Amino acid sequence: MSLVEIDWNPKRKQLQSFGKIAIAATAIISLLVYILKGVAIQWALIIFAAGIIIFLISMISLKLTKMIYLGMILVTLPIGLAVSFIFLAVFYYLLLSPLGLIFRLLGRDPLCRKFDPAAKSYWLSRRKPKGPEQYFHQF
Repeated sequence: MSLVEIDWNPKRKQLQSFGKIAIAATAIISLLVYILKGVAIQWALIIFAAGIIIFLISMISLKLTKMIYLGMILVTLPIGLAVSFIFLAVFYYLLLSPLGLIFRLLGRDPLCRKFDPAAKSYWLSRRKPKGPEQYFHQF
């Protein structure tokens, strides 16, 4: 079992959804590129035309759509794995590790894991619930 499973035989509905998503995504991308980056209108129209072509192919030929779909999956999968690995590493080493070190330096122990040789038991006594009505009026 691998981390990411590639569907080598996508269903008809999934391929048609791919065509619809392609036209919507290329429309948004072409607008953003034109408005925010100031790219010439011809290039924005070329991007949108690619989405229209993928959409039309998805309505006509499922075999060709499957080839485009799998080609895009195979191209973007390594990019996605690399970006997710980098994002998780940055999150861990720049946020969680320093936060853990700060808590350790401050002596914070939210789970009460410190060893107490004088303690007879580590059991924490809790108050009993008053009844099922309490769950409907928590505050």
